[in-house]
Amino acid sequence: MSFQFRIDISRCIGCRACEVACITANDLDPSSARNWVKFLEDDGDVVGNTTFAPYLCHHCADAPCVDACPTGASFKAADGRVLVDKDLCIGCGLCVPACPYEARYVAQDTKKLEKCTLCEGRVENGQAPACFEVCPAGARSFYEVVEIDGKERTVSVGDVNAIDDGHELIALTTNAVNPRPRLRFSGLPEDLALLQEKLPPQGGGSETSMLWRNGFGKAVGGLGVASAMAMGAMIGMRMLRDRAEKIALQEMEEQMLAEKAEATDNE
Repeated sequence: MSFQFRIDISRCIGCRACEVACITANDLDPSSARNWVKFLEDDGDVVGNTTFAPYLCHHCADAPCVDACPTGASFKAADGRVLVDKDLCIGCGLCVPACPYEARYVAQDTKKLEKCTLCEGRVENGQAPACFEVCPAGARSFYEVVEIDGKERTVSVGDVNAIDDGHELIALTTNAVNPRPRLRFSGLPEDLALLQEKLPPQGGGSETSMLWRNGFGKAVGGLGVASAMAMGAMIGMRMLRDRAEKIALQEMEEQMLAEKAEATDNE
């Protein structure tokens, strides 16, 4: 079933408990959380406005990252979540620049795409997403109805519809870029204005991802396996080339060491 989630940036105190919870719940490298807290500052005035901005995947209804993926690894689930099938992911990274919110990355250790899943596994077992559950300031609200053992159960944190007095509600979009994000931000008008100024959604992507999204990818949309094989071959050739370069460099270093040792023996 569908879900709702909201972040109140004026409530956030910048403690980053959400980042720690994300890393712990998903067994991630300490440097690789799937959500971040960004510090925003208005540098236009002598004493400008500042705010913290918790940030994660917006789980867009029209997710450009899904269109950019050549293998079908990035997909939109029935409940609206934007997820990644790690078995299909080839680590090409084409989806990364396609994301308007810079909310996905290729992990250095696994070479697979990482992003927020709103703790899908936890929610399926009746637990709230980790980052929402631990927020001490009540800045995160979440609501979803799930089926557990044949019965509907509500999983929630806070009240997604209860906006603080004086706070407003927005989706982070522009006239040019609107992938219909599900995430809503609330907060004081000046804080939301700073969010829109400093972190507007980015359109476009790399030339390669745009070519795939708007041209070649659509033309072979029904050939997922063939496209995956082609992309895999490209990456495989690059890996072989990189490996050959490393071997050549290693052999050169060994030769230099051997020549140096021989010169020392001759002395």
